[in-house]
Amino acid sequence: MRIAIISADHRPVRPASREWTAAPAVHVAELSGALAGIGHDVRVYTRRANPSQPEIKLGADGVATVAVPEDEGDAFGQWLDAAWRRGWEPDVVHAHALPSAVAAMVARKLTSRPTVVTFHGQEEGDATAIAGTADAVVALCRADADGVLRLGAAPANVSVISPGVDIGRFAPEGRAWARRRTHRVLAVGQLVPASGFAAAIDALPELGDTELVVVGRPRPPSNGLGPHAAELRALAVNNGVHEQLRLTGAAPYADMPGWYRSADLLVCTPEHASFSRAPIEAMACGIPVVATGPIESVTDGVTGRIVPPDQLAGTIRDMLADPDLRRAYGVAAAERVRGAYDWTVAARRTAGTYGLAMDQHALSHDTAAAPRLAA
Repeated sequence: MRIAIISADHRPVRPASREWTAAPAVHVAELSGALAGIGHDVRVYTRRANPSQPEIKLGADGVATVAVPEDEGDAFGQWLDAAWRRGWEPDVVHAHALPSAVAAMVARKLTSRPTVVTFHGQEEGDATAIAGTADAVVALCRADADGVLRLGAAPANVSVISPGVDIGRFAPEGRAWARRRTHRVLAVGQLVPASGFAAAIDALPELGDTELVVVGRPRPPSNGLGPHAAELRALAVNNGVHEQLRLTGAAPYADMPGWYRSADLLVCTPEHASFSRAPIEAMACGIPVVATGPIESVTDGVTGRIVPPDQLAGTIRDMLADPDLRRAYGVAAAERVRGAYDWTVAARRTAGTYGLAMDQHALSHDTAAAPRLAA
């Protein structure tokens, strides 16, 4: 199968990268490599980073990355359609995140092709029109699937496919970064209010000689730590725990296994349910998770704890005081990831969804008009 993966804003980044990278970039890189590994012809299309970047670069995993010399969604999509008309043409198109989905739909309007979308939590603007007309939508968890169903996607066209983890790199054995205190609680995600890091800071006064390390950066185009960092630091000062809070900012993705291994546990306190790579990466490293909301990767009482927000501090305190419990949760967490988050399995299931999308497209889309996207 010839598969075009569109990742306009997120250049594929491997786990060994020294760059900070958004989760969709890791997902695209690992999925495309796994699809190529099971025999498919895969090309990833992303915005050209600089004028000297070659148009096509073949990776060691057999995936060709194509640098598109266009920025805007319409122009990007028009470039794709023209390139596919001239030569290599995909059997199916899979767009990742909203800007890529817009470009893919522009290309489909010019030449009808089976199109699959993964929103990666971006459910605003043109997402409503796209969700209702894409041949298939791949969600990374049930909460994300519920979101695209609310946008108008047909239930029969939505598949939930858990991604994989590179368990060779994210593993219990390996280097861990040094601590500054007896215990370390780790939080990972975008440095924005919706990540819920304030709840972890509110728990700190009850945790004794414990540091809270927050690894993450604000959403682009913000640079540095962004405005939310000042709010978190002010909260820590008010709680009398400012010396226990560490905001690392952007960390190279290759450093993330060391951050996970350095922690006693990962805390997840998002305001809204959505897929996050951090819990499964931490679990792969043998680190238990404490969460204040439903996280599908975490099994309460087996790989960590899922508790109401008002029980967060007490639960963390109890787990920090019980190394045997943390060790048992960590062993179970690593075993769960090895069994449930395999990239080859994810690639085979995704390819199956591509086949269904091609069937759906043949049945219904040859005569259907693509939606008009918002200006």
